[in-house]
Amino acid sequence: MKAVLACAALLAATANAQTDTANGIAQYRAMLADGNPAELFEAKGEALWKTPRGPKNATLERCDLGKGPGVVKGAFVELPRWFADTQRVQDLESRLLTCMETLQGFDAKAIAATRFGQGEQANLEGLVAWIASESRGMQFNLPQAHA
Repeated sequence: MKAVLACAALLAATANAQTDTANGIAQYRAMLADGNPAELFEAKGEALWKTPRGPKNATLERCDLGKGPGVVKGAFVELPRWFADTQRVQDLESRLLTCMETLQGFDAKAIAATRFGQGEQANLEGLVAWIASESRGMQFNLPQAHA
């Protein structure tokens, strides 16, 4: 009899835990319906692009991601690519570091050596999120060669 009661109690506890989990997931989905949390990173990135920062107190609005200075729409889907000014192929992160160094005066090597989510590396993540979002829905169109 005790074994039957113990099994019943265990089944009831399991059912309650599953209900609690299902309710928690439903609440999480309801919160996401109002907006995507990634939008916070995207908004941060857009603000960082337009805000004068660094030792040179400059914006990144003159950064050339391959489509001309300041053009971000569609840039993500065409990276990595060859950049004549650096004489190398760069992806979005390395290109942003080049711009942060040349335009704003940051130390690109120091930022690259920083742990993910720390210091200027966290700002770089926001910039990448925003620039990538500006190519949402576009097909990748990667250049295959350079002159």
